[in-house]
Amino acid sequence: MESGMKFEKMKDLSIKKKILLGYLLIICITVIFMLLLLGTLWERLTKESISKSIYSSNYQIKKSIDNYFDSMVKLSEFPYLDSEIMDILRKDYEGVKDEKRVVAQINDVNSIGPKLYKHIYYMNNQIDAVFLFPANMDYYAYRSRNSVKGSYQVEAESWFDEVKEGNGKPFIIGVHEEKAVSMKWDVLSIARGILDPDTGEYLGMIVIDCSVENFARLWDSSEYSESIIAVSDKNGKLILPEGEEKKQEITEYLNENASGMEKEGKLYQVHFGNQTYYLAVLPLTYMEGKIYQFVPIGDAVKNIAYTFILAIAVMLGLGVLLIFVSIKISNTITQPVLRLIGTMESVESGDLSLQTEEFHGEMKILSRKFNHMVKRINAMFIEVKEKEKEKREMEMLALQSQINPHFMYNTLNSIRWLSELQGADKVTQMLDALVKVLNYVADDTSEFVPVEREVEFIQNYIKILNFRYFERFSFIFNVQEEAAQYEVLRFVLQPLVENAVLHGFDNNDICAVIKIDIHLEDKYLFLCVTDDGKGLSEEKIHEILTSERKSEKRLNKIGIYNVNQRIKLTYGQEYAIRIDSKEGCYTKVTIRIPARKKQE
Repeated sequence: MESGMKFEKMKDLSIKKKILLGYLLIICITVIFMLLLLGTLWERLTKESISKSIYSSNYQIKKSIDNYFDSMVKLSEFPYLDSEIMDILRKDYEGVKDEKRVVAQINDVNSIGPKLYKHIYYMNNQIDAVFLFPANMDYYAYRSRNSVKGSYQVEAESWFDEVKEGNGKPFIIGVHEEKAVSMKWDVLSIARGILDPDTGEYLGMIVIDCSVENFARLWDSSEYSESIIAVSDKNGKLILPEGEEKKQEITEYLNENASGMEKEGKLYQVHFGNQTYYLAVLPLTYMEGKIYQFVPIGDAVKNIAYTFILAIAVMLGLGVLLIFVSIKISNTITQPVLRLIGTMESVESGDLSLQTEEFHGEMKILSRKFNHMVKRINAMFIEVKEKEKEKREMEMLALQSQINPHFMYNTLNSIRWLSELQGADKVTQMLDALVKVLNYVADDTSEFVPVEREVEFIQNYIKILNFRYFERFSFIFNVQEEAAQYEVLRFVLQPLVENAVLHGFDNNDICAVIKIDIHLEDKYLFLCVTDDGKGLSEEKIHEILTSERKSEKRLNKIGIYNVNQRIKLTYGQEYAIRIDSKEGCYTKVTIRIPARKKQE
């Protein structure tokens, strides 16, 4: 009972209040829905955005590491490029006496050292040492930032045999202790066996060392200020920036859990110490290891949170602005529209003596045209009653039904709602189209009009239809230039277009296309209206062409039947409407009449 009373009270509200209430309701529902949607998507969108950002950082680190090892690999090819070094590596010292052999080997090694410095060591400041171990002597050439042990035996390294037997392929040796220098530290190395290009004989080995400390400088920065980046080699040994306080915790955590973090692109949420992190894991190409980046959750969501807060603020501000605009628009449009609707309702009831007041702007033009239209309609009613001829009766019915008060009422209601929902520009366009339609009806009562005038009327009529149906229909005009100057019965196309709009499509068809084609052929004028809608059966086509269907409630009271009758009365019984259709595909309505130009 109470709900019914509330509904009745709502019905008693003024149009202005109803418009404002409806608009406010739409705004509130939209804003609330968007806020709920943002809240629902917050976690997923945040995680996806953070994942992309962290993995983007990891890819940059991977690129830096790959570029570094790629340059090291290219530097390891240097001995092949120096003919003097290759000649020394090919020398046979067996036939030289001991004293001279030692001197010769030391001199050759000393000649190699400056070359290593100039072409390898000097080329990259991240290189800590470079060694060349000739297979034909007991000495080796080197350049290093620290002093080198003279007793270093590279043959004792665990990786020596693998590199020697690797057919000259470069090897990346993971984190290991540098044994050649006097200071103990961990290094990464590039090692390559040197083979004789002609014979394939093993001639020696080149080794390029980079300290773990220098290597870690390749990723010493990230867009997340509090992130921790660690890199592991193929054996799982970790490399972290020097001085990282949580080095031990990270090492222990990865040793326990790294096996379960194999999926690239996934963002893991991990806990160690007293903090929660997002962890992104990315495999490395050269080292056959992985990049681990730990980002505190607070640091990760900070930038995203700012974006969401800004979006919410903008949304609320837009809602307030729309409310203000709706109030302003309703004040300027509602009152004159309501007064005009009142007059139109009286005209619809049969009182054709009424005249509406003149308003301002586009409404002034509309009121004048409406008054003129009412006068002309009244005059034509009198003419029909006097003449009582079928042809004139149909013409009068055409004029009356195209722009009757009910149509005007619906159209102006559309104007009212569009003005509130879309703004004044749409109102101006719709008013302009309606005024042109009224002008076509009121300014000229001749039986025949040029094709171009009929087409212009249809185009304005279509604008109104599309406003009412939210631009659901697409119209394609193909009017032959020569045909535009020929005459045609007034209002002959409008019923065909309206029939296609109202009956040619299902309610769920949102991409409806209607084609209007007008052309000359063999002294005949053809007017075709084609839609790509649901089509018609043969029984339905027969019914349309043979029945007036007066009981059917629709806007267009003329219908295809009456247009067909007008054509027969005007041009003869051999001229009639033809309907071609295929259910589910299309409907094509064709009018064929004699091609006639206006008589001067």
